[in-house]
Amino acid sequence: MTSNAGTLSLAETIDEAGDLARRLLRYFKAQVEDWCDVCRHLTAWEDRHLTDPQPAPERLAEHARLLDGLEQVGHWLALTTHSPDFPDHTTADLVAMTLQDLNDRRALWHGPMSPERREQVLRTVFHEP
Repeated sequence: MTSNAGTLSLAETIDEAGDLARRLLRYFKAQVEDWCDVCRHLTAWEDRHLTDPQPAPERLAEHARLLDGLEQVGHWLALTTHSPDFPDHTTADLVAMTLQDLNDRRALWHGPMSPERREQVLRTVFHEP
């Protein structure tokens, strides 16, 4: 014996699916914001550990590992935000910009830039005398 009690109409099912999609997007955006916050905190870490004219090799190695982890998570997030049907372009742009920032940090601290040029870039970016 079957019962219609507890079944949803098609309209109710569609509404429920839409509510679920909105909730998932809200949770996803929160995760992106958490990741971006951690990426922003990297600046303070760099200021404490890498701004010496010759940063310690172990600090540079630690920085590279931090970048690796943050970039890995960013690539996971980008898999979703780069999907053509991802509905939030602002969040997609935030992921892309933050990944570019991480890439720029890697080039600044781990690329072939001389210490003098690095110091010049840091002065320019942070407007230090």
